[in-house]
Amino acid sequence: MEGVQTFHRLFISGKSPAINHQIMDENSFRQTLEKVAQTSFLSGNSIQVLKDGVSAFEVVFRAIDAAERMACLEFYIFRDDQTGWELAELLARKRREGVRIYLIYDHFGSLSTTDRFWRFLKTAGVEIRPFHPPRLMNPNMYFHRNHRKLVVVDGRVAFTGGLNVGDEYHGFRKKKVGGWRDTGVMVQGPAAAFMLKKFLESWKECGGARIHDLPAGAGRNQEQDKAVLPLFSSSRKSIRSLRQLLQFSVHAAKKSVHLTMAYFIPSWKFLKVLLKAARRGVDVKIILPGQTDLRIVAYVSRTYYKTLLREGAQIYHYQPRVLHAKTLVFDGIWNIVGSANLDARSLNYNYECGVGILDRELGNEMEEMFCQDLKDSTPITEEDQSRWPLHERALGTFFSWFRSYL
Repeated sequence: MEGVQTFHRLFISGKSPAINHQIMDENSFRQTLEKVAQTSFLSGNSIQVLKDGVSAFEVVFRAIDAAERMACLEFYIFRDDQTGWELAELLARKRREGVRIYLIYDHFGSLSTTDRFWRFLKTAGVEIRPFHPPRLMNPNMYFHRNHRKLVVVDGRVAFTGGLNVGDEYHGFRKKKVGGWRDTGVMVQGPAAAFMLKKFLESWKECGGARIHDLPAGAGRNQEQDKAVLPLFSSSRKSIRSLRQLLQFSVHAAKKSVHLTMAYFIPSWKFLKVLLKAARRGVDVKIILPGQTDLRIVAYVSRTYYKTLLREGAQIYHYQPRVLHAKTLVFDGIWNIVGSANLDARSLNYNYECGVGILDRELGNEMEEMFCQDLKDSTPITEEDQSRWPLHERALGTFFSWFRSYL
């Protein structure tokens, strides 16, 4: 344990100590992850990876439909399109059946959602709170957004990942917008009860009344028994811990770092550990969107490509549709799925959530998903970068000066 504590002190001090991978066994690695993340693994959970929006929303709708006492939802974007109305009608029906429904939506992320939609839910008895609406007395708080995607049912089953509530996340194709490629997870077990606790903290911060008569949650799942590290950021301290966890995960990788990311504008510290990993022979592969909903972000992201490619990292553009997933797989055993992107907004300002799972079986599943996405992606070369259109390069360079806010 003393060695783990020493390593943790050196790492958070920024000294990036060398790792003896022969000594750093799985148990030591787990202890260090807990130290860096400032939270503990919870055992006895079952995990289901939800790769596409159609299957993800089917599972979420089914879980809410089976709710007996309480359903809690927390989303950055909650649209009033077909998907939003289907979910709203389900929530209204469950409320009529006596299930308590609590919903937090981000004020900025859901700015286009109509008042009629929220009135429908409130009239049905759903308790709703907006996150950080504009306030004259504290305008700076509006810059800190709730980017979480979280559903917790009866404290026994929870969902998180990259999916907001909207047709594009669901997988519907409308006009020029096709169904997006995203990833979520369903967690059943003690971790779900912990995620309910974190929802209640957000509810309180949003001014919601205290929620009594909480469900007991689920006991340990003896069949799967996956260890889950819940990852929630909100305070300056927890946001810092999330940044350090991501940096440490790359720093500790022995063989591979496989990232699938919707928005990629890494900090200098994260870029540095990525480059060091590539130099020491770690297989660093990054899948980024070939199609994007935020072109400026994509242009800024490309300003990092040349440096990464020259050090041996491999970059791919996912082609079939807009990529919105946020997953990280290290050595095929340490997996992170959540709402946070690798950009300044997620890792400095936003409230984010996700889960880390240290498990070889799940790692194999995540690696298979990553390999399938690679087949649907085009590799980017230094020659491709040299052909990057001048106007896009200029925009990327200009907006990179504001990368701390993107």
